[in-house]
Amino acid sequence: MSPSLEQYFEQSVLLPEQGGGTFSEAERAFLSRYMGDDFEAALARSGLSRPAAVVTVTGEPAPDPVPAPARESADVEDAAALEAALAEARELKLVGFTVAGQELAVPIAQVQEVLRAMPLTRLPAAPAHIVGVTNLRGRVAPMVDLARIMDLCGNCAEQRFVIVCRCRGMLVGLLVEAISTMHQASGDDVEWGVEARVGVASDMVLGLLKVGERLVKILSVDSLFQKVLKS
Repeated sequence: MSPSLEQYFEQSVLLPEQGGGTFSEAERAFLSRYMGDDFEAALARSGLSRPAAVVTVTGEPAPDPVPAPARESADVEDAAALEAALAEARELKLVGFTVAGQELAVPIAQVQEVLRAMPLTRLPAAPAHIVGVTNLRGRVAPMVDLARIMDLCGNCAEQRFVIVCRCRGMLVGLLVEAISTMHQASGDDVEWGVEARVGVASDMVLGLLKVGERLVKILSVDSLFQKVLKS
């Protein structure tokens, strides 16, 4: 029997690399843009130099961090190559969720963990789709409002969960309303190259997964990440 989403993360997913006072190139670019060149001092003033208290999808408090150097390994950070390989995969594992009435999913290989929503530190200079930042076990991560960045229409409910994705040396949190399931699908059930069909935010959609009579949009974490950095 397939594991539940909670069991998968509890048994199979390692916690993020812990921060130890070092920053990846992507982190430096983001923090310099919105907090200034002296962002390390700004982080300290904002309380962001200390990890935030977070709660995982299992309901258990996450462990305290143990500092370690930042690392940008190819298997974790080469998001573009990973996404390109998905079209050739015979089986896909995806985290399914809902935003503004839309059924969406992201490849589980790019998901670090799923957390319950938490208080965030606002960035006054950031665009509306960057809701704020928080310190996740030593890594400062932007939190992205998917409904805003994708221009989704519909009734937006409370954003109760954060899907933490890793991409190009950085963690990015995607704010979502509900976690639906872990999809384990055949590659034959996915249609790729669907830009002309999906319309809204087509540059951020990799493909469409057919689940019964429903179509679930598979998001490109890499495209979302690049849009956040270029905002």
